[in-house]
Amino acid sequence: MAQHISLYRKYRPDSWEKVIGQKHIVTTLINQIKSDRLTHAYLFTGTRGTGKTSSAKIFAKALNCLNPQNGSPCNKCEVCLALSAENNLDVVEMDAASNNSVDDIRELREKIQYPPTIAKYKVYIIDEVHMLSGSAFNALLKTLEEPPSHAIFILATTEVNKLPQTILSRCMRFDFRLVSVAELSTHLASIFDLENYKYDKKAIEQIAIHGQGSVRDTLSLADMCMSYSPDKLKYEDVLEILGSSDNSVLFSVAESLLSGNIGKMLEITSTVYARGKGIEIFNRELSSYFRELIAIKNIEGYISSLSSTEQQQGYKLVRDVDNYRLARILEILALAENSVRYSSQQKIVFDANLVKAAEIYTDKSNEGYLSRITTLEKQIASGLFSIPKQESTETSNTNKTPISSIKTEESKEIHSEVFLKTIAKGPVDVSLPPQFEEEKLAEKTDSNEADTCSTNNNAKRIFGKLIENMLFTYGSSNFTYKALSEISDYEIKDNVLEIRTEKAAFFDILDKKDSKEKITNALNSLELGKFSVTIKKTGEEKKTRTIEQINYLKDIFGDKIDL
Repeated sequence: MAQHISLYRKYRPDSWEKVIGQKHIVTTLINQIKSDRLTHAYLFTGTRGTGKTSSAKIFAKALNCLNPQNGSPCNKCEVCLALSAENNLDVVEMDAASNNSVDDIRELREKIQYPPTIAKYKVYIIDEVHMLSGSAFNALLKTLEEPPSHAIFILATTEVNKLPQTILSRCMRFDFRLVSVAELSTHLASIFDLENYKYDKKAIEQIAIHGQGSVRDTLSLADMCMSYSPDKLKYEDVLEILGSSDNSVLFSVAESLLSGNIGKMLEITSTVYARGKGIEIFNRELSSYFRELIAIKNIEGYISSLSSTEQQQGYKLVRDVDNYRLARILEILALAENSVRYSSQQKIVFDANLVKAAEIYTDKSNEGYLSRITTLEKQIASGLFSIPKQESTETSNTNKTPISSIKTEESKEIHSEVFLKTIAKGPVDVSLPPQFEEEKLAEKTDSNEADTCSTNNNAKRIFGKLIENMLFTYGSSNFTYKALSEISDYEIKDNVLEIRTEKAAFFDILDKKDSKEKITNALNSLELGKFSVTIKKTGEEKKTRTIEQINYLKDIFGDKIDL
């Protein structure tokens, strides 16, 4: 029985035409061969399975080929056939992972002096070069900088960050990119056709997605799928082998996340767990799905890996969802990957992160509040719920300003405090300072309000609105808001707000350029006119001392100081 040869070995490229996804590198190397402008050392770096070693072997052949075809080796001439043999002496492939000592490099330096036996150049391919020891790198430096005229080095690595700068500066570097899903799918389909193997198009696309840009990984997965289903490869077979989830499952989870239906979401994940699917894979797929949803929402004409029907469903799902919430869910899922991978309780950790992603009130940033406010506005506008009416009593000083007769069309006029209290389920302090508690925002504003702000009542009302706007915009923990809320001495005259304080700490905060800009912007956003802001320090701040402090100072200084 003949030994089976893996697909990635059987279809390893032997010419530039067969190298996929690396056009920028192939074109450069072909032009160097044609113009005979070769350098003495090359560095090929990139993710596993992207064609580094294969390209190095093709390049070594093309350099020495007697009849190159458009920069590629002909694979028919005497030199090409000799270099294809495993016992050839002119293309030396060295594995630095197992030959990483300084003695191995010294042996290489001794042999490099000998000219090639049949080829024009002697090519040294050092694979996984980052595994060399420090002393081995030092021993290689001089040879790498000034090799014999017949010698060319090609260094290959997946971890270029581990190479010393002295090595990097002596090489021409080429970065191999991840291969796109479309290119992997086309490549895999051509191989299946050569193997006379039947397949569903959706099945090879799923394999290409899980190949994650690596040609070798993609072909290894394809080998496994061919063994599982020898007659024809179906989409369901691929899902079963890879432990993947169908896009309909991902859509259901996404729908539950965005609607906050935690019960339904946990039911779906329990079904996924019961099928024995890998949680890490599921987390990765869900992250990729949300990334696709963000692209579908924001890029017009975007062509995703989803079918047209699935893409339309996805767009309808996220059409009215703000980008911040989508980005936050995606961030939580991405960060959950490490915690899930190293946890002994993967299900618990993953479910906890899903619940956190679904409940946006756990985000206490200003962006989170704004996202929830926007969501609430849309819900009110769409009539999903109504705010109960309260009877207002004008003569009562104890009642809060009620929200009465709020219409759907006027939802954007709702007071910021109402928004915050409705959606901020966490412990958020949205109360106003005592001196402004009774100065609530009036329901109607006269058109000539900016022209009549010289009176005390108008100044007090406008200043109260300013405090409320500062709270809504910057939050109760903002230093500018805290300092401004303690101010009781102010005056508005000729559209200039003059803020007065005798406390040095408040003056220092409010007189900063950034604080002035915040106050000015908040004031002008009320659309009551164009205002400017000045900060004035009034008198000296009175310092209070205890009796013990006074007696202590008198003992030291006597009558020399006035206490």
